[in-house]
Amino acid sequence: MLAIFIVLAQALSVSNLFFGVLDQHAFGDISGNVTNLTKKAVVLNSLGRVDEALSYLDKALLIDPNNVLALINKGISLDGLGRFDEEIMYYDKALSIDPNNKNAINNKAAVLIGLGKFDQAIQYYDKALSIDPNDTRILVNKGISLDGLKKFDQAIQYYNKALSLNPDNVLALINKGRSLSQLHRFEEAISNYDKALIIEPQNTDALINKGLSLYNLGKNTDAITNFDKVLTIEPNNSLALNLKNSAKLNPKGVQ
Repeated sequence: MLAIFIVLAQALSVSNLFFGVLDQHAFGDISGNVTNLTKKAVVLNSLGRVDEALSYLDKALLIDPNNVLALINKGISLDGLGRFDEEIMYYDKALSIDPNNKNAINNKAAVLIGLGKFDQAIQYYDKALSIDPNDTRILVNKGISLDGLKKFDQAIQYYNKALSLNPDNVLALINKGRSLSQLHRFEEAISNYDKALIIEPQNTDALINKGLSLYNLGKNTDAITNFDKVLTIEPNNSLALNLKNSAKLNPKGVQ
């Protein structure tokens, strides 16, 4: 099955910023302004210009080494470069200043998930949930951690709570489907993928996971239809192509 991880939380909202060609004037005089330096770094991160983002965050942290927003966003930049040990150090520093910062807690735990340290990740998610028990992002991530420990029934409980708060949470629906599939409850899994696809018809994770459940039920023609949909959206998706070929070769499906 697929590993589906939630995106690291940005420490600073950029919803009102212009995306595309960066306009220096949109940020005013940024040379000594930590907030504007950090905002520009967030935009650069979103555009995949991670090295440039780091340069702005380094300037911000020279001005204010204890700025939590800059520390968290530097962690996000380092994540983009695969420098996970350094990334954790910046989240730890942010947490030493603001121990209840949910973005820092969530992001550190997400890194631990990626490193396969699910037990440690759960400790951080539990801390975050003690601060805000209704944060759907944290609920889903704790479910993902429990999936990593093969505690699928427990994971489903957390996805269900997230869905009780937001029935349209696509990530919760897909990951709940994955947990159900691991328990060989394929029809229920497909129902969750279908709900996700009503909300996001081109969600390739939902399509591939639905195809896998159909595959496991021996419904190879239907499985291939889902893999073909993925390949229409992402022609170079090697996983969908490999699964399509497997479905053609193995009429009984795979476990």
